[in-house]
This record gives sequence, C-alpha cells and structure tokens, in this order.
Amino acid sequence: MDLHVFPRNNDLGPQMPTFRERLNGMMPAPAAEQASAAPVLDTAPRPVTPHMLNNEEMEEALHQVELQTAQQGRDALAAHAGLNEQRVARLLGLLD
Repeated sequence: MDLHVFPRNNDLGPQMPTFRERLNGMMPAPAAEQASAAPVLDTAPRPVTPHMLNNEEMEEALHQVELQTAQQGRDALAAHAGLNEQRVARLLGLLD
C-alpha cells in the first residue's frame, strides 16, 4: 500500500502533518529503504567508567593538592622576592 504525499502551501509541515503524512509515517518502509535506513553501529569498545573515590581517597587527594599548592606558592613567593636558594648562596659566596 503506497500513499503519495502532496506538497503543501504553508510552512507548518513539521508541526501539522496531514493525514496522509501521518499514515505514511506509520507504514513500513520498502525493503530497499529498510536495508539502507539502518544506522551503522559502532563496535569500538566503550571507555571504562572512571573510578569514584571514596572518602579516604578523596581526603588523600585533597591533601596532596594542598601540599602542591603550598609548595607552588612558596616557589612563586621566593621567585618574586628575588631570594631563592641559589641567589642567597651566591650572595654569601658559597657558590663559585
């Protein structure tokens, strides 16, 4: 059973389909269209779900981040103050 869709005179096609368009949407597609209409599925392996940290692991990670932040802050302060360890040693004559 094949129904024909007639062109419309308005722009409301997607919002207000005609009776024939609704019937055509419910009808099974011909065999040639069914074979080509099937999407090609991806057979690539899916990524592994990341591990959710428990409270102890989260506290340990937070502690490590705090230590790294404090060290970076000290390094930045020393670099901007101009008194890093090598410069102090050079000023005191400990480095040749």
